[in-house]
Amino acid sequence: MKALKVIGVIILILVLLFLLIAALLPKQFHIEQSAVVNTHIMCPFNQVNNLQHWENWSPFDDDVPDMEHVYEGPVSGVGAVYKWNSEKGGTGSMIIIESDPFETIVMELYFADKGKSDTYFAFEEMEENKTRVTWGYDDEASYPFERVIYALMKSHLNSLYAKGLASIKEHCEAMKMSPKNLPLVCNMKHPDKSENVKMSKKDKATPHLYVLELNNRIIAYIADSGSFAEIKDKMEKNFTALEKFILENEIEDYGNPFAIWNSWDEENMTASFDCGISVRQMVEGTDLIKLRETPETTVVAGIHYGPYDQSEYMYNAIQEYIKKNNLEEAGGPIELYVTDPSQEPDSAKWETAILWPVK
Repeated sequence: MKALKVIGVIILILVLLFLLIAALLPKQFHIEQSAVVNTHIMCPFNQVNNLQHWENWSPFDDDVPDMEHVYEGPVSGVGAVYKWNSEKGGTGSMIIIESDPFETIVMELYFADKGKSDTYFAFEEMEENKTRVTWGYDDEASYPFERVIYALMKSHLNSLYAKGLASIKEHCEAMKMSPKNLPLVCNMKHPDKSENVKMSKKDKATPHLYVLELNNRIIAYIADSGSFAEIKDKMEKNFTALEKFILENEIEDYGNPFAIWNSWDEENMTASFDCGISVRQMVEGTDLIKLRETPETTVVAGIHYGPYDQSEYMYNAIQEYIKKNNLEEAGGPIELYVTDPSQEPDSAKWETAILWPVK
């Protein structure tokens, strides 16, 4: 009997000690790791922003070899969803809730046996084409068990995050910066923040520009021309014809519609242009619609937010950059229409990537 009392006292002391330790541990759990990647910021950003790219570097797949992946929603950016299922790793999901171009990505995590937690990435451009990538995790630990469990897991989770960043670094530094689909990089919905849709005078005077490599691709296009007053109606008609052609020929398109501006005559108020959509297969064209393969091209690019007729500042900035860096224009500028006006009536929220080929 005395021995049982002693054992009971010891158990009570251990329980009290456990509860005391748990009470001293922080309610908010936080980890954060950083790494410097020796590439343009676009590569690490796209590796995170496109959830299907996580298979290139995610440290969690190594720990759980039987992991099954399911993707829902858009390919990248806000609304992209990744769900996982495995015997060892359990089930859960992750959804991108914020995606600011080349700056931050925020995600919500849901585990089957737990509520919501948050993870985030921050991207910082450095000198000499380097990028600092920071990966963090925040959660609220309930008392007492989660506080102790998180404390025991913290070192392991820090190691996993460091391993993931090292894999992003290795993957990006090994690959040529020629993304197969620049539209997937640009095609991101942004939070409804005024600073994201209304550019200040300072922003327009010094917009953020990128030098990118576009790989060769197949495009279906319609060559057209007309007065400035006719352009809007002509482009709507051309893009409708292109979409019909793609459906009828059962070929896969990808990315966003675009226009290549071959000439722009301010004096006579006329322009010639190609309306196009990237496709994955070469098929026979028609009298109206042609297909061609474009070569690899270096472009100076910027993202304009707002109505199409207010993008002159971006063209001026790109031309000034080309001049200052002793580059030479290698074709007409390209407007990539990220936002579909039929889906977003507020022109202040329209997003257009402007790309100018150079050599």
